[in-house]
Amino acid sequence: MEDPRSPTPQERDKVVEFLDTQLRPNVSWSIAEEYPLAFSKDKIKNSKIITENSLPIAHAHMETLLIKTPLGLFKVAAIGSVVTHPQFRNKGLSQKILNQCLKEAKDQLCDFAILWTDLFDFYRKLDFELAGHEYSLKIPLSWKNKPLPENFRFLNSIKVKASEILKIYNTHRTGTLRTAKDIENFLKIPNTSLFTAWDKKTNQLLAYAVEGKGADLTNYIHEWGGKVSAFIPLLQFAQSHYSQSLTLIAPRHSENLIRQMSHNGADLHKGYLGMIRILHPQNIFFKMQRYARQLGYTDVICTCIEDKFVLGYKNDLVGISSLRSLTQILFGPLKLEEAVRIKPQTKEVLEKILPLPMWVWGWDSI
Repeated sequence: MEDPRSPTPQERDKVVEFLDTQLRPNVSWSIAEEYPLAFSKDKIKNSKIITENSLPIAHAHMETLLIKTPLGLFKVAAIGSVVTHPQFRNKGLSQKILNQCLKEAKDQLCDFAILWTDLFDFYRKLDFELAGHEYSLKIPLSWKNKPLPENFRFLNSIKVKASEILKIYNTHRTGTLRTAKDIENFLKIPNTSLFTAWDKKTNQLLAYAVEGKGADLTNYIHEWGGKVSAFIPLLQFAQSHYSQSLTLIAPRHSENLIRQMSHNGADLHKGYLGMIRILHPQNIFFKMQRYARQLGYTDVICTCIEDKFVLGYKNDLVGISSLRSLTQILFGPLKLEEAVRIKPQTKEVLEKILPLPMWVWGWDSI
């Protein structure tokens, strides 16, 4: 049994077959179709495997995302498809592979790593913590009976130019940098439904909503965009195609949309963005201080001193010793004043920066 390593291009088919057997045994498509960017021949090197007799027995994939935010670009290591063959479990192989992924992510100067799991205790041993914000809004079935505006044309079809979707996607203030080719590939994922709203007079795309992603996110709208005035009617149109309520996944900063949907009967649930492990706190602190200066606050302090992370404003400084606590303070949901005592002015200033407005759209999950 060897140490974790990247597969060679020639091993790509063996890796995909292993993942299909372990993670997608009861579907008619391959995991390579479900994650078209991650498991392409030129990206398979981003996977890590352990082999026995030349066959994969453990695997994890790490995809580097560049995410734009109001604070600037974040380099993020998204980790997923973590699995070990049943015959080789409880031997620490997944932990070995994950440590290798984290080492490479750190070497590549990723700001943090993120993954999605329900094995919270296992990943906390690797300094991951539940953090960030994800709002889920369950759409009432009654929405399907509401009349639709006559000035819009609605479609249920994936035959839409990727460049048109990209134009609206790029209006989001937070999200992974993408190309039209990326979106073309995403639209080919099995079990994907695309709903769109168009202006009848100009034939301009006004809003889009994506439901489903292979074996995941069934009945969830995980990719979407457009003005609220067109998007909410589009949700009504989408809901009319389902017997069960759809759920919209939204970032915390989509305040207007969340407010209007809640006002119209959508059931709101607050959750976490994922499990996050900070890799380069100083890089994140630099972005925070630069953003604070842009807002006119030159005395915001974010730094590492010995074994503590120091945050504060002017002379009101506090030390955080736990990396996992820092993760929840920077990304939410933990507020700094809930963890330590700070002055009202410090609270007021830091609330303009924290929690960091971070978001990962559904197509980017691994």
